[in-house]
Formats: sequence, structure tokens, C-alpha cells
Amino acid sequence: MVSIEIKNTNENILIARKIRDANKGSVDGFNLKFTEDNRTIVIEGEKLTIPDKVLLTSEVKVNGILKPLANGFEILNEEKGKTVNLHLDAELVKEINVIRSYVKSKTQHDVLLELFKKGLEQFKKENDTQQKRSDR
Repeated sequence: MVSIEIKNTNENILIARKIRDANKGSVDGFNLKFTEDNRTIVIEGEKLTIPDKVLLTSEVKVNGILKPLANGFEILNEEKGKTVNLHLDAELVKEINVIRSYVKSKTQHDVLLELFKKGLEQFKKENDTQQKRSDR
């Protein structure tokens, strides 16, 4: 979720309206609200557009990543992943497919729990081996 926060003044209300109008037709949707004390205008959404660079004044606080557009900016979520294309050798692809088929029927919680348990077992094994070596 990204957001824009603007102090609630007459000039900033005009800025907020322009930003609101630019995002009205957005597929992602947005929410415009005021803080409880009505001092700040908050616009939130999955992705927001600032239609003109002039609107991005020092009083506009942006929570997200600014991506420049021809006339304005797009605000994107910082936590979004990126698509990366990798070329893997056949052996690695086989291993990945085995892992994928193994975890397909499990929940993320189950997989992480199992990895954690195996990690602890491996850690204990290594410590036991070192302990036996030092006891000699």
C-alpha cells in the first residue's frame, strides 16, 4: 500500500483534488481520508499517480517509490517483487522441479517449519561432531 500525506490547507486541498482526479479511473483504486484531527489529507492505494511534477511540493509526504512519468510521477509499493529471467542448467532445473513438486501440497508455514527443524538437526549434528573431536 502506498500513500500521500498533505497538510490540510486551502492550497493543499487543490493539490489533493488534482491527485484524486488523476486516480479516479484507476483499476487499483484508492482511498482519500483525513486524519482524526483533520490536520492531514491522506490518499492511499496500491498504486497512485501524481499527474504533474509541480504538485510534488515539499509539503507532500510520499510513502512508496516514485517512478517518473512524462508529466508527473507514479508511486509504487516498495515491497513489490521484481521479475528476473534466469538461464539455468538442466541439473538445477531438475532439482527445482523436485522441490516444487515436494512443497506443492504443503502450506508455507509447513515448509518453513520443516526447514527450521532440519536446520536445527544439522546444527546439533555439527556441534556433536565438534564436541566429540574436542573430547579426544
